[in-house]
Amino acid sequence: MILNNKGDYQLYRSKMKRHPEFSPLSDEDLDRVISAMTIKTFRRGQVLFDQGDPRRNYYFLISGVAKSFHWDENGDEQLYLYIRSNKGFPYIGLFEDENYAYSVETMTEVKLAVIPIALYETLLRENPEMMVNAIREMSSIINTTETQLQRMVTTSAKCRVWNAIWFLGQQIGDKQDDGTVLIPYPMTLIELSKVSGTTRETTSLMVQQLVAEGKVQYSRKYFKILSV
Repeated sequence: MILNNKGDYQLYRSKMKRHPEFSPLSDEDLDRVISAMTIKTFRRGQVLFDQGDPRRNYYFLISGVAKSFHWDENGDEQLYLYIRSNKGFPYIGLFEDENYAYSVETMTEVKLAVIPIALYETLLRENPEMMVNAIREMSSIINTTETQLQRMVTTSAKCRVWNAIWFLGQQIGDKQDDGTVLIPYPMTLIELSKVSGTTRETTSLMVQQLVAEGKVQYSRKYFKILSV
């Protein structure tokens, strides 16, 4: 959807102006972004782009959840990061790479703002404060990835599954008033097994144990973390 409608134009302009990623932009530059971007909706399970595709666009997730991952030399899927609403991507490869370094697939129905990457990079060069915000976001991604790697380096299947659930809570969970963390999106055991690097059968058994120990709840594919 191209924002030809005046009401839609002003709505997204107001939303982006309030977001730290775009708040440093002048009114003129913000209009450049809004005029160039399109709004798209994707169903669950659709691939937005594949690893190795030409890097043409920067995406801002308006609603829903997506996951980014890459394929290793053996053709196995390696999780990189979950992306929830009000987050942009990709940051890897800015100013350098011609192709995407990883793939992104939708985990729910999502709505996205699609911005030409050339325009986004131009605005970063022209706006130091916007560049700083992007660097902060990149730093956060690196820290998250390093934490994930540290927590997943264990031979214990139970620890791997528990750490995978914790990782999901950190990335896409919502903290509740009682201190628990709800992952408000359906997560199958098959998906969790990919994150934890265990088989589906092992993942199911470990989840049952974690439920019995009062660490998590799992009902209708929704996880709630009870203990951290």
